[in-house]
Amino acid sequence: MGIIKKIADGLRKTKDFLFGGIQRILNSFTEIDDELFDQLEEQMIMSDIGVETSEEICDQLRKKIKERGITDPQEIMELIHEVVSEMMGDDTGLDLSVSPAVIMVIGVNGAGKTTTIGKLSHQFKQEGKKVLVAAADTFRAAAIDQLQVWTDRAGVDIVKHAEGSDPGAVVYDALDAAQARGCDVVIIDTAGRLHNKKNLMDELAKINRIIDKKAPESSREVLLVLDATTGQNAVNQARLFSETAPISGIVLTKLDGTAKGGIVISIKNELGIPVKLIGIGEKIEDLQPFNSRDFVDALFAMPEAFEAEEEESEEEGETVLGEYNEYGEFVPYENDENVVLGEYNEYGEFVPYETEEEDEAEEESEDEAEEESDAEDEDEADEESEDEDEDEAEEESDDEDEDEAEEESDDEDEDEAEEESEDEDEDEAEEESEDEAEEESEDEDEDEAEEEETPAPQPEKKKKRGFFSRLFGRKGDDDE
Repeated sequence: MGIIKKIADGLRKTKDFLFGGIQRILNSFTEIDDELFDQLEEQMIMSDIGVETSEEICDQLRKKIKERGITDPQEIMELIHEVVSEMMGDDTGLDLSVSPAVIMVIGVNGAGKTTTIGKLSHQFKQEGKKVLVAAADTFRAAAIDQLQVWTDRAGVDIVKHAEGSDPGAVVYDALDAAQARGCDVVIIDTAGRLHNKKNLMDELAKINRIIDKKAPESSREVLLVLDATTGQNAVNQARLFSETAPISGIVLTKLDGTAKGGIVISIKNELGIPVKLIGIGEKIEDLQPFNSRDFVDALFAMPEAFEAEEEESEEEGETVLGEYNEYGEFVPYENDENVVLGEYNEYGEFVPYETEEEDEAEEESEDEAEEESDAEDEDEADEESEDEDEDEAEEESDDEDEDEAEEESDDEDEDEAEEESEDEDEDEAEEESEDEAEEESEDEDEDEAEEEETPAPQPEKKKKRGFFSRLFGRKGDDDE
């Protein structure tokens, strides 16, 4: 992937908003008038290029259009590309000429200072430089531990004191250690601060005095780290910091996560401070030296340009190994026989690419695995066919058994029906005999009941005689 394509991928949101917005405006006009310039200026301001810079770009456009007699709005995009390129000017890389070069990193909290130091240390280490990091951020909790993790990944030395100690003492010891160990670069991490915090700004002045005393002839850089997602607020930070600290360059982080990448143009045009490094991703190699020409080309180049570049690189077929120096220039390796190709993952670990021999071994293992799988498939197919034959035989036997069972069940049903009919006849005969018996018993009962109802003859009662009749009665009466 070409460097322009890589930067364009990191600036995709900015490109879509700025380039896409301008292209839509130009497509909606058939002639060049004041309304066209008003809409262009509004789109640039919304892309965080800034009011002052947007007005200056539009003034330059009017001047060039008048000089060249352009009447087609579609030709304005190329003119914007030209004006912005002229405005960005020449690049200024990091000055590491005199060892030990001292790089002090400053900025507000959360801008990405510690991460930038870790990525920068790794790049210097890959270039063969001996790096020492000074953990002068003794104010923020766990800042030293975080920096320790990054230095371990990069494989560089670190000088640290206890949390809450004097940052000036840390820098003093780090410069002593760098001179004793013959280090090429010393990177100083500082606590996050605002420009209006007088005690913290005085702390920076103290660190500068220590550097003047311990390394007066060393190359020095004061890098201000800005978060690109804050837009014009980052431009205001740069303006205020430049009034209190000798800023030599800007590190613009998180450009891949925002559509406000236009602040690069605003910082360069309004403040005159060069952008030296940009962060276009989370990987350890995504901190790139800033190249204004590549940056502008990535913003305004058509997608067809990237496709053509990829096709050319594929047609060439030869890969030139090398690296980009601090000035953004590609320097090929003199001897690439012992170079191990690979990439860094999101944890900062180097993962080598697989060699051709490993690829061939993998292909052979894959072929063997395919052959084994084919053999297994054939065995499975044979087993399945055998299982199907067995299933068919079982089904046939099951059908025969079912037929026999049905015939037997039919015979049984007929026998049962005959038995049931015989039983029913017997039951009917029994019922008839029972009915006759019941009728006879009922007749007998009725006769007995009639006999019981007929009263039996009672014997005649003798008429009782009274006392006097018995005493004075007649004899005939007694006989009676």
